[in-house]
Amino acid sequence: MAVIFADGEINDYQIIQKQIPADSYIICADGGVRHAKAMGLIPKLIVGDMDSVDQELLYYYHSKGAVINCHPREKDEVDTELAIREAVNAGYKRIKLFGATGSRLDHTLANIHLLVKAANLKARAVIINEQNHISLVTPRLSVEITGCPGELLSLIPLTNEVTGVNSRGLKWELTDRTFTVGNPFGISNELIHPAASITVKEGMLLMIRVWEE
Repeated sequence: MAVIFADGEINDYQIIQKQIPADSYIICADGGVRHAKAMGLIPKLIVGDMDSVDQELLYYYHSKGAVINCHPREKDEVDTELAIREAVNAGYKRIKLFGATGSRLDHTLANIHLLVKAANLKARAVIINEQNHISLVTPRLSVEITGCPGELLSLIPLTNEVTGVNSRGLKWELTDRTFTVGNPFGISNELIHPAASITVKEGMLLMIRVWEE
């Protein structure tokens, strides 16, 4: 499992730390190093243009063995995208993204779209914050859910049309349904069983699980 810290918001480190396996390959995207520091974690790699990283913290992690991969500020990729590529190049096919949401809605939306980038690289990435777990559902990436009955989840089309949507274990079951942009009927569905699943035939869905710790 690869864990990437982006430079967005994390407000409760105790909640987030529970989501990080002990043997994770940790990558920090630029200023995301502050989150690793707050949790006492040593990244294997720090990547980005280093425009928002504390230089003393960068030196500290370099002294601890972290590899520093510095890119020019004028580039086509955002730092989190570079981190995803590094995780895939290191052989990781499962990636958790933290610090990928926050008050900068443009950054949040860009990071959500990076779930597609990861899928195109044959990896499964998820975005996790204190209230949400965001993942991608595609014909190749079905979703198996383990949770508590009553837990909310929403399904939002990421392509103009998503066809052949099927679910198991939800309050409002979906059988060969079609989702289209501008018709958000997939909001606030609910788990009724501890195990559920969602599959699609064509297109891409965002699945957003909502919980309170």
